[in-house]
Order: sequence, then structure tokens, then C-alpha cells
Amino acid sequence: MNIYMGWVMRTSVTVPKGTTLASGKVLEVDLTGCPAGFALTAMQQVISFVVFCIFFGAVYYTPYQYKPKQLNSSFEVFCVIIFGCVFALNIALNNFSLGYISIAVNLIIRSCLPLTTFVSQQALASCGLYPFKPCKVKEIVLMTIGVICAGVFTYARIKGSEASGHGGDSSNQVLGVLICIASLL
Repeated sequence: MNIYMGWVMRTSVTVPKGTTLASGKVLEVDLTGCPAGFALTAMQQVISFVVFCIFFGAVYYTPYQYKPKQLNSSFEVFCVIIFGCVFALNIALNNFSLGYISIAVNLIIRSCLPLTTFVSQQALASCGLYPFKPCKVKEIVLMTIGVICAGVFTYARIKGSEASGHGGDSSNQVLGVLICIASLL
């Protein structure tokens, strides 16, 4: 799905060549791309909810009836809402970043997720919201080496596109990388 949506958002013609802009200038080339990451995420969430409702209704009168856990406190309701918002934001930022960076760069950056997950767990544990996880130096070193390699790859990819004459594209790639990193957090 991500590969397809990345292709759609980068290759669709948004404004065709020959269009006269408000300044009076006429476009000489097609403007492509559609930064629709947040709208795409909203559509995916609505479709997922509709499919879930269909499933819920279809199995309601069978022995496989789905019974969600009842939330007993306002804190549990708050946690579910926060989890849903963070989940949707993760998907939205990831989809949005695909409008600026290739799927290869996106996947390389997202492969750094284990380290950010570990750091998040330890930060929550220091606040008393999560149990401390054992800190194995070997694992941390290996994850850090992986993140460094991902950073080197991403830097090389951006510099390579600058050297090939896509210099204006590099600022968009940096924006895409920052958005993709934000989706990890």
C-alpha cells in the first residue's frame, strides 16, 4: 500500500502544463505530486472502521462474537484516545513523508524504530508509567550502529540527488526525512 500511495502522490499531475497562474506566468511543465498524507490517513481510518463494523455485525450472532473489553475508568478512556491519536499521527506522518522521499529512504529511516521504541520505553519508565527494561549494551550498540548507517545512507541519497542536478529537490527531501523521523517518535 505504501509503495502504491508513494507513487500516486509523486506522479499524479496536480496542475497541467499550459495553465496560467495568478501572476500571469504560464506553466511550461506539469506540476506533479499531491501532499495528501493526512487526508489519505483519514480515508484509511474511516475505511478500516467501516470494515470493522461490518465484521462486528457479521459475527455478532455467532459463537465467535467479538466482545471488546469495557473501559472502567476515565484514565482508561484517556489512554485509548491518546493511543488512537498517536497511531493515526504515525500513519499520517509516514504517508505525508512519502510525498517528499522515496520508499527506499522511508523504509531505511523506519528501520530505526527499535532504538526509538527503546528510548521511549525508558523515558516512560523514568516517569513511572512503564516498567524499566534491561539495558543490554550489545543491543544498544548494534541498534545505534544501524541508525548511524541509516543516517549515512539518507545523507548520501540527498547529496547524490543534489549532485545529479536535483538541488531544489534536496530541501524537500530533508523535509521528508524530518517528517519520517517525527513519525517514529
